[in-house]
Order: sequence, then structure tokens, then C-alpha cells
Amino acid sequence: MNSEIRPPWDLDEKVSRPVTPKTRKLADALFAGILEGVHSYGTRLPAERILCEDYRLSRNTVRQALDLLCHYNVLERQAGSGTVVCYRPPDNSKDTTPEPPIKQSILDLTEIGETTSPLELGVVRSIIEPEMARLAVLSMTSRDIQRLNEIQYDTEQITVDGERFLELDDALRMQIAVGTRNPLIIAIYSMINHVNRTADWAIQRRKSFTPGRIREYRLHNKSLCRAITNRETEATGEYLKLALAEFHQDLLSGF
Repeated sequence: MNSEIRPPWDLDEKVSRPVTPKTRKLADALFAGILEGVHSYGTRLPAERILCEDYRLSRNTVRQALDLLCHYNVLERQAGSGTVVCYRPPDNSKDTTPEPPIKQSILDLTEIGETTSPLELGVVRSIIEPEMARLAVLSMTSRDIQRLNEIQYDTEQITVDGERFLELDDALRMQIAVGTRNPLIIAIYSMINHVNRTADWAIQRRKSFTPGRIREYRLHNKSLCRAITNRETEATGEYLKLALAEFHQDLLSGF
């Protein structure tokens, strides 16, 4: 249903803010991510620097896209908190009312990413992910599972590009978080993914991720996705623990 929702600038007969094709394409991509739950209501978008790296665009293009989203009340800039999602896709199955302005304080993830150690992240993932996966098994729709398997299929195509593989690996786990239908878990896992992508040691790990490690991670992901697809709650938790053991092994070996 969300895929049928068009960006508000497409519905505007005359976009009042001049934008380049690259700017509009990025705005469309970010809006699609909001519809899919990648960036959920109330969560903070990655920093402009991260968006520049992720989409291989200039800072000016990224800033213009964010300005466009803010102009149409999809995003909101908050002093000291960054750029926050203030748009929630409508649910046609029930009556909706406009969302109130986001007033809560959103954590600045930049400092968290700079100060979190590999061990600290490993501990948090070990606490969160097994229960998150069990809840996802109970809550995921068939569409959620289809999307999960599509991401897993994409990981199967990667054999040597460690950075691209880990990007998809993050997306796969984010999809599991989205499948819980729990906004707080989604927000927490967005923070985990942020640290896992932007900490200095995490960037180094991605650059040195070997084909051998890709092969091992792919096997665990395949088993994990099969267990989720089959609604095997206990097996899902166990497979995720095995995958986390691989992550801890990376940390102990210094990548």
C-alpha cells in the first residue's frame, strides 16, 4: 500500500523550490525509505556526511534534498538533534489524525558513534538481536518476509566486495527490526546500525572484510532467513546467536 503513496512534491503542480534531477532523485529515495520503515517516525536521519557517502553525492545536493523534504513537512530540523522524520504514512484501514509535532529530544548519534567501542556494540547486539528476531517472527507480514528474502538474495550475489556485503547485512537486520512493528525497537536498532556503519573501527572493518568472511556470513544469513520464513521462533534465535558469534570473532581477531 505504501508503495502507491506519491511524494508530496509530485502532487504539487508547481514545486516552489527549484531542484536538480539529482536532488529530486535523492528526495524520492529518502521518502521511499520512510514509507518502507527504514527511517521511521521520530527517528533521526544519518548525518549529511553519511548520506553523501551512501549516495555518492555532493554535500550541496544532499542539503537541497533535505531542504525539499523539510519544506513538505516530511522532515524537521531540530537544534542539537539533527534532521528528524516527522511524517508517518497514512493507514487507509483506519481513521487517522494529523501527528503532533515531534517535541521529544532525539539523541545525537554522532558522539555515540565516536565513543562506542567494538566490545560495547557487541554486547548491545547480543542483548537486542535474539529477542528482536523472535518478535519479528511473530509480527512480520508476508510482505516483510518477502523483502527480507530479497535482501538475502542480494547478499548471495556478493563474493568479494566486503563493504557492499556489510551494507546489505545491515539492511537485512534493519528489515528484521522493522518486522517487529515496534517503533522503539526500530529506533534502537537504527542507532545500532549507525554505530556499526560510522565508527572509525567499523569503517576499517568494512574495508578489510574478506571473501572468506563473506562466505561464512552468507551461510548464517541464509539459515536465519529460512527460519524466519518458516516461522521457527527458537531456530531463528539460535541462528542469530551464531551470526553474532561471527561478529564477535571479527572483533577478537582485529578484523
